[in-house]
Amino acid sequence: MKITSIEVLLINADLGLTGKDGLKRYWRPIIVKVNTDEGIYGLGEVALAYGRAFNAGAGMVKDLAPMVIGLDPFDTEAIWNRMMMCTFWGQGGGIYFAGMSGIDMALWDIKGKALGVPVYKLLGGKCRDELRCYASQIQFGWGEKYKGLTETQQYADAARAAIEDGYDAVKVDLMEFDPQGNMKLLPLRGHIRNKDMDMAIERLAAIREAIGPDADIIIENHGETDVTTAIQMSREMKPFNIMFYEEVNTPMNAKLTRMVKEHCELPLAGGERIYGRYHYIPFLEERSLDVIQPDVGTCGGLTEAKKICDMAHAYEITVQTHICGSPIVKAASIHLEAALPNFIIHEHHRFSLMEGNVELCTQNYQPVNGKYRLPELPGLGQDLTPKAYAQADRFVITGD
Repeated sequence: MKITSIEVLLINADLGLTGKDGLKRYWRPIIVKVNTDEGIYGLGEVALAYGRAFNAGAGMVKDLAPMVIGLDPFDTEAIWNRMMMCTFWGQGGGIYFAGMSGIDMALWDIKGKALGVPVYKLLGGKCRDELRCYASQIQFGWGEKYKGLTETQQYADAARAAIEDGYDAVKVDLMEFDPQGNMKLLPLRGHIRNKDMDMAIERLAAIREAIGPDADIIIENHGETDVTTAIQMSREMKPFNIMFYEEVNTPMNAKLTRMVKEHCELPLAGGERIYGRYHYIPFLEERSLDVIQPDVGTCGGLTEAKKICDMAHAYEITVQTHICGSPIVKAASIHLEAALPNFIIHEHHRFSLMEGNVELCTQNYQPVNGKYRLPELPGLGQDLTPKAYAQADRFVITGD
């Protein structure tokens, strides 16, 4: 079997994510389709659907694709290393690793389809029959309709809605929206103002009261805080029995995360913006993270994600993959987590509920009572719909 061409589909999906601040929240899933001479194709995703990196992600795949055309898609290890080492700009960078991720993911999809087995069987087989999930990013509400929450009662209602859907854990960024609905405008570095801290703790208290003492709460900071303010927040949140405290500062300096760890009694999580096993090394060696969160669509694909997670296992660090993309990267993440002995919980992002995202793929994998069953279709068990193709800017690479 040989790779004959690679397609990049930059999908124009509108989730209606324009905020009160007037800024449009783009949703541009970047899907990679790897074709072979035997008619089997695989799908992968460059997980940069949100933010301002989708054009770069699509371009990265176009640059990488000629390196792998003509090769055997089963040779995932050799292909991964070829992409990593055979160009001056390899060996680092979020966009580069994301481009590699999309291609690598599609190769695993091909292998599973060719062998007639789900990908998790190729990653070592299942360690469990189902995955515990948490309802992620409830500051946007919970359900199909997106809304940035401003009032304390809205946070309680969103958390309660998730629990009523069968989840026993929720995640929230308490400071993403100010009381006026502005997004990411609160000053969160150097020192958090008393009024902003009071607002955050009032929201947290309402969530805890709404879901009771037994359900778990995960706090998300999106890297917006620095060492000082992350520690400041952790002291105020300690009484609420937090499951883990996520992205508390920039991942660009591992020693800063270690400083937070030394002064914070909450378990720390992070990793969605740490790329490749080499970049994880200082976080593992210093054990500054209790939970790592590699994104299969940006960390180097399934080939690299499995290595990262196995390295973490040696340090007694658990794994929750970061997921905020189309149902393609969602499926890949489920397969990986099924095969990990150190899996802890699965992120079910609220964007996974939205029609504009769900309608991109043929299978609508959703948790039942807060748990995912494992996909049993060959490969990733997912495919694009005609609507996804119709919404996409499409590029085909057949060689240099």
